[in-house]
Amino acid sequence: MLLVCEEVHRYMPNRGQAQYEEAQSAIRRIAKAGRKYGVGLLLLSQRPSGVDATVLSQCNSWFVLRITNGVEREHVRSVLPDSMSGLTKMLSSLRRQEAIFVGQAATLPTRVMIRSLTDEQLPRSNDVDFDKGWQQQAMTIEQIGGVIKKWRYQKK
Repeated sequence: MLLVCEEVHRYMPNRGQAQYEEAQSAIRRIAKAGRKYGVGLLLLSQRPSGVDATVLSQCNSWFVLRITNGVEREHVRSVLPDSMSGLTKMLSSLRRQEAIFVGQAATLPTRVMIRSLTDEQLPRSNDVDFDKGWQQQAMTIEQIGGVIKKWRYQKK
């Protein structure tokens, strides 16, 4: 199972914020012990310096896209192993869809291109129209059971 956390700097800030205490606690636990239970964690942020240092220290592989902000580049350099710190010099010159791939999952630090997805591969993640949803007939117990079965067994 892979838990994807986008804009993680908003709810896992480098400084404590009580309103996100439960999310912070859960993500820290997953980052520290999730691997032994088969749970992976994918953290996405445009501001790595704003992400909790404890969680970042548990990340063992990185895709780093173009970073032009000097503070953010310096932060990435400080988190990477010393042998890879020279890679941060090229971060501001990366093209669109280009990244540096480093860490345990990469045999060598590598400059990679991230491919575009076809329309069929893109997620169908339109916003829910709540108004129309409340106007429809409620699901039956059998329909709910079918949804749970598909979710549990990952069938379409």
